[in-house]
Amino acid sequence: MSSTFRKIWVVVALLTLNIPNLSAQTASTDPELMSLLLAFKAKIATEVGEPFAKAKEELNQNYVQALGRAQQNATVKGKLEEAEALRAEKEAMTANNVGGLPTLAPNLRELATLRKKYLDAMQTLRGAMQKKQEPLERELARQLELLALKMNRAGKADAALEARRLAKNYLEHPGIIQDDWQDLTDKVTPKPTTTPILLRKRDTLSTLSSFKPPIEIEVVAKLESLDLRLGYAAKEVIFNWERKPDELRIDGGPADRIYTPRMGEFPQNKFATILWVVLKDKQILFVDGKQRFEHRGDYAEINRPITIQAYGSEVTVQSIKIRRPVSP
Repeated sequence: MSSTFRKIWVVVALLTLNIPNLSAQTASTDPELMSLLLAFKAKIATEVGEPFAKAKEELNQNYVQALGRAQQNATVKGKLEEAEALRAEKEAMTANNVGGLPTLAPNLRELATLRKKYLDAMQTLRGAMQKKQEPLERELARQLELLALKMNRAGKADAALEARRLAKNYLEHPGIIQDDWQDLTDKVTPKPTTTPILLRKRDTLSTLSSFKPPIEIEVVAKLESLDLRLGYAAKEVIFNWERKPDELRIDGGPADRIYTPRMGEFPQNKFATILWVVLKDKQILFVDGKQRFEHRGDYAEINRPITIQAYGSEVTVQSIKIRRPVSP
């Protein structure tokens, strides 16, 4: 098996696992539906997945090379702090850890410029791939609707309902490259004036776009002392509440007024990562990889922006990212 064919087949296999809400019963009992979905996934792999992976790898390699050149220049000029930061960035990229790039100090102008160029180029690439994916998904939805009609006429009501549900899912979630983080840090209102974004007491930040589940939200932020509030699957998720800092408070949404002791503490004066996983039937909250909250309920109709509020003290937001979960 050639390396190129092997790469294509791996992408096909991975994407096949991500068919939205495809039940095991439908997958095993209706070969016509499965055949259509597998053909679509193969087309996505060859026309979107493989070109995206190849272009992304090339972009990453170019960025690593640019970092190496900048590191050498900074070392020669005696800018040792800048050289060390460039080295750390290069190591993170070499380890394929784009989501874990080091925090930028305000004085690292060379690295800030290089990183912005890289992230802008990645966003442009991602947008181009999403535009290629959207018409393929619309065509799949059309074919699923036609197949549903055919199944109805054949008396296969359950399979017809599954085909229609899948068609609706693809139309509702177009052009999202699964398992690939999208950076929304500069797609917010009010428009940021600092990098990272500084929110003073009572300031609120909101994404320009609204989102539907399933979705994973990653926020990397630093809290000065008290009361960090996030909104999406709830009106407010409150960390370090001023009256009971260790109590995690959920106000609004399906989990309204659920208050959990010993789960609300948020690190002070250092960056921490919040991961908020919202599926159609539950939400889960993590801070620095540790689960803080889980609730089952009806989250399917959510269609809101993501908000961050510095309610009790200053908050510094390093990044806001989203992706569709691998297994929605």
